[in-house]
Amino acid sequence: MAKTSKIKAIFSKRNIIVSVFSIVFLFQLVQFQLLLGNFGGRNTSYLKELGQMREAFSNFTGDLSEVRDYLRLPKKNYDGLSTLEDENDKNEKQIQLAMFKFINNLSSSIGVTERTLANQKAVDALVINPEFLAVLSTNSLTLEQNEYELLVKDGEKLLISVYLDEDGNLYRETVKDGIVLFKYDGVDGLSTILSTYITANKAEIVSHLNSLEAKVSSISTLLSSATVQKDMQNLNLRSDMTANEVDQSYVFNIYGKLDNALGQIILDKASLNVSMIDTNNTQFSLQSSNLATSLVPFIEKLDNRTFTEKKYFESLAEIKETLNDKGFKLLLKESGLSIANKEREDEGRIYFDILDLSGAVLNSIALEKATGVVNIVDSKGASAENLLFFDPKVKKKTIKIPNIVPKYGNEQLSDKNSFNILIAGKNGSLIDTMIFAHINEITREVSMISIPRDLFYDGRKINAYAFFYGMPELKKVLSEISGYKLDKFILVDMYAFIDVINLIGGIDITLTEPVIDPTYRTVDNGVEGTLHYEPGNYHLSGVQALRLARTRHTSSDFARAERQQMILKSIQNKAKNLGFGDAKTIYEIVKAVLKQTETDISFDEAIAYFFRYQSYNIVSNDVISSGNILYSPPYNRMEDCQVLIDAATSSGTAAPACIAENHAYTLIPKDGNWDIIKWFFRDHFGK
Repeated sequence: MAKTSKIKAIFSKRNIIVSVFSIVFLFQLVQFQLLLGNFGGRNTSYLKELGQMREAFSNFTGDLSEVRDYLRLPKKNYDGLSTLEDENDKNEKQIQLAMFKFINNLSSSIGVTERTLANQKAVDALVINPEFLAVLSTNSLTLEQNEYELLVKDGEKLLISVYLDEDGNLYRETVKDGIVLFKYDGVDGLSTILSTYITANKAEIVSHLNSLEAKVSSISTLLSSATVQKDMQNLNLRSDMTANEVDQSYVFNIYGKLDNALGQIILDKASLNVSMIDTNNTQFSLQSSNLATSLVPFIEKLDNRTFTEKKYFESLAEIKETLNDKGFKLLLKESGLSIANKEREDEGRIYFDILDLSGAVLNSIALEKATGVVNIVDSKGASAENLLFFDPKVKKKTIKIPNIVPKYGNEQLSDKNSFNILIAGKNGSLIDTMIFAHINEITREVSMISIPRDLFYDGRKINAYAFFYGMPELKKVLSEISGYKLDKFILVDMYAFIDVINLIGGIDITLTEPVIDPTYRTVDNGVEGTLHYEPGNYHLSGVQALRLARTRHTSSDFARAERQQMILKSIQNKAKNLGFGDAKTIYEIVKAVLKQTETDISFDEAIAYFFRYQSYNIVSNDVISSGNILYSPPYNRMEDCQVLIDAATSSGTAAPACIAENHAYTLIPKDGNWDIIKWFFRDHFGK
């Protein structure tokens, strides 16, 4: 019986699986080693062999990770960069963690106390040690003690400083060697090691100190000279005449016309090297072997402009860059507008005139010379409005909200004849697209509602729920807000979106209106530009489709939702042509999506959903936004407000009222009534 039990134990399910994986690993390892052995000797195939090695290693480590997971071992990153944390292994017992932290700190405090007492005892003994005092006398040195340190002096010159830091460590500091941690044995050991150091290094320390003092004096003399002072005055600069001692350096500051430090001349105590640093651009620094010849070229490169002067030139450059942007030119063309060939200028402004088809001036972009602020003015230069605060009155679609909105409570609709799925898209760590899809299995129709990421619910923006608490929590919260129970969710990375469209050979769409987004920079064939599409027919790759789906700067949320609907319909049209004969393509599509997504849909479910819903019609796609049931509380961005504050300060006028405002852009339901959103969903989903 015992023998039979042992045999059964050997052939348990767990052991059989581990054995099979071990054999597979051994086979892959042999392949990997053969690859390594074959690498070399054929210079023309290095890149190919490296790719094969990478693929083999990736397969090997992937299988190994699966076995570790099966055996309940922590996950590891076999690229050698780091060990991944298993969420299940995190200790979240706050009291326990706090107790560990307290005891660790207490232990450290005890160590500091013991070290401080021991080093202080050695220092106190040093002061009265006759052998050490005799060494000082022989070298004509004196010893001073204050509350913090011991000072070894040669007349008035400080040669050596001995002191304890806040952690009880004992240090020796000289201009020659800098700061050095003392290592000694016993109370008398400190006397011995310091005496030996003084005897061996006193002459060299004194010589180094004399050289340092001479160099400080020469820099001070140069800065005080009539020639340098004249150059400083011509550049509206001034400098320190005496050095400031900062740690292991002597520093001479160079100030601008607003008394702000623009540059520094730094003399290193230990190396005696002189360096010059631009404080506004620390990358611009250089060492100087001859300060007399390099000082003036250095100070001439310092940026002595005021904030408003810098702002003026930055604004001017940005305006001109925009005028030459292809996307901006397309926007002007589609709008029947143009910009005057040459800007106008008067004492206070530079004008960039906006012309209609007849050549008449409608408005002007006016750059204020005194402040760098960009205003919009009328044809006569009046009615100035800050461009940064301009609020285009975008015409938005609206719906009629009932005078009395029903109270729905916490009810979440769900039935066996419908299926609700959250389709979310992310770029980086934050979600920027959320679509609530309602599938009616009786009518075989799909209705979709886009939810803005700026919807502010229970203290935070809606997309932050996934970031802080995970997708299941976002799914739960959106079920509460909409009044419909979400059955499944899928969070698609933008790269999966790109892969799917590329796998089906791209998509075909027709744009009836131009799409222009100056905030969306693109790089095509090495050329940077603004995202823009003219009206017409397009065959889009995955990257191009993603751009079109995400852009929304110069169009409303409705227009963005319509484009997303157009893209989804185009993908669906391609999918309708895929049947069981295209099993490989379907498999690759599902694999591409699931590989780069977070979802509670299994692979088998994904295949089933594909064939079940691919022929359903998308009948509506809408968005909750400030154009219908939401509104955005007024706000001022801090950086925009700061421009006005700086301009007011520069002109001597009162600061604007926005000085205390700093609100992030958010959306909430009108009148704060969250039942409006539930009404909107029921109105669109037909319940």
